[in-house]
Amino acid sequence: MTFTELGLADSLTAALAKLGITEPTPIQVAALPVVREGKDAFLQAETGTGKTLAYLLPLFERIDLKLEAVQVMVLAPTHELALQIQRVACDVAQRAGWPLRVLLLIGGTSLDRQLDKLKKKPQLVVGSPGRILDLMGMGKLRPQKLRAVVVDEADRLLSGEGVEVVRKIIEAAPAARQ
Repeated sequence: MTFTELGLADSLTAALAKLGITEPTPIQVAALPVVREGKDAFLQAETGTGKTLAYLLPLFERIDLKLEAVQVMVLAPTHELALQIQRVACDVAQRAGWPLRVLLLIGGTSLDRQLDKLKKKPQLVVGSPGRILDLMGMGKLRPQKLRAVVVDEADRLLSGEGVEVVRKIIEAAPAARQ
């Protein structure tokens, strides 16, 4: 199975090739068609098997690059994972030649700088649930155009106090979101 056979956009397939990724992993083969259709999905695989691309690639195809609004939100349990996801998204978009605006929103960094970057109307945000919920509460991060919310490492985010924060974010998103 190839990315082309999975129906991935040629520009994304070319971007992956530039990154040295020429064949989809089993999790990507299983996930791409389901996520592309807009269905809710639970992806489970070992670390290093390509889960991030398994959800990012089909969601990239659903982002309207002309729409200046957050359309995809990725929640991560740690700053390190959020940064890693943001870098992957930026690398793929850049190599595909897509003018996708990706913004990292995590605590422990300058809120003022993040507020300034939100003015540039990112289409994809990646961050910690706490910071994202704070920005939503301030009215600075608006979820009205969200098409998808990803809860990365759900086992960690949906335990303890984290479950309430994630629930509030998802409840603020449109009902038709993935």
